[in-house]
Amino acid sequence: MAKREQVVTEVVEETETVRSIAQAEAAYEKIMDEIRGYWQRARDLRKQAAELKLSGRTDAQVGAEIWQLLDQAERFELLGDQKDSYEKQEAIRYIEDLQREASALRGTVQHNQSVLARQRKELEEAKEEAVAMVQRTEERVQETERLLAYEMAKLAELEGTGVE
Repeated sequence: MAKREQVVTEVVEETETVRSIAQAEAAYEKIMDEIRGYWQRARDLRKQAAELKLSGRTDAQVGAEIWQLLDQAERFELLGDQKDSYEKQEAIRYIEDLQREASALRGTVQHNQSVLARQRKELEEAKEEAVAMVQRTEERVQETERLLAYEMAKLAELEGTGVE
């Protein structure tokens, strides 16, 4: 019974792990979307700065705006790079760990499934053997009863009491 509970627990754990892998992959995609968003925002800001530069305006306010746009672009790029170098790598490691754990659990489950199949076969064989043993015992009991009845009849005949 304890072995069966262990198998059930391992199956539940594998299911939870698979769900966790899916959740981890969704979290990874969210991180990647954020990174792409930061980098896209940086590109857009650089593009705006380039368009301002090409506009032909030369006043100080345009220069300040260009500098501000490039500064913001730099910050968004840094945010994207930070997420890409740390959070993305952590998410990848976490997914890989979960996949390794799931793989190990799949191996355990496969092993336990083959053990269960073998045990079920042994159980069926034991049941068949038990049925055969009961039949043999019943046959011996019947044979003993017949022998006893014959001997009692013979004894009665010898003693002259006659059994009717």
